[in-house]
Amino acid sequence: MCGRVLAALYDRGVRRVEEAGLRARRRELLASLPGDVLEIGAGTGLNLEHYPTGVRLVLLEPDPHMRRRLAARLAGLRLSAEIVPGSAEELPFPDSSFDAVVSTLVLCSVADPGRALAETRRVLRPGGRLALIEHVRGEGALAGFQEAIAPPSRLVSSCSPNRRTAEAVRAAGFVLIEQRFVLERAPFWVRPAFSGLAVRDAESPLLE
Repeated sequence: MCGRVLAALYDRGVRRVEEAGLRARRRELLASLPGDVLEIGAGTGLNLEHYPTGVRLVLLEPDPHMRRRLAARLAGLRLSAEIVPGSAEELPFPDSSFDAVVSTLVLCSVADPGRALAETRRVLRPGGRLALIEHVRGEGALAGFQEAIAPPSRLVSSCSPNRRTAEAVRAAGFVLIEQRFVLERAPFWVRPAFSGLAVRDAESPLLE
C-alpha cells in the first residue's frame, strides 16, 4: 500500500482496536519506562501520550508520511522527543545508547525481524529492557490461514500475520516475560497477540 495512503488511514483503521483495550495496554506497558527511550517504528505517534515525564525520547520512523503525522501529534503534546529517520534493521545509534526500546505492532512489518532484534539488543545498555506489543501467529486452522495470506498481506500492507515474534525475541538473546491476549475488534487473522518486557541480561533486577 502507498505510504501516503497508509499514513492517512492508519489512525482511523485502528481506532476500534485502541478503544477495545489496546490503548490501555500501551499505557500499562510504557508508564514506568526509565531514562533514555528509543521507539522503533513510531508511526503516527499512538504511544506518545503514554510515556512518563522525564524520559529522553527518540522516535525512529522510516516512512516520511508517517513522520509528518508523528511530528504533528508531537507538536500538540508537552513532550520532548527527537524524530529520526531510519530502519529497525540498521539503527543509527552507538552501542549501549538506551535504557529501553519500544516496539508496538512493528515486528510484523520489518523485513528482517532477527536483525532488528539484534540491533535492538546492541543499542540497549546492560540491564536494558525491550517493551513489546505484537500480534503473532496463532494455532491450528488460524495458523494455516495466516500462512496462506502472508504473501499478499506483505505485498499490500507490509504486514506478516504469521510471525512467531515471542520466539524470535528469545532467540535474539532476550529473557522475555510475556502475556498473551486477543486484539479485540481487530481482523480475526491478527487477533493473537502478546505484550511483555524483555531484558538483555538474565541477571537484570526486572527478573527478581
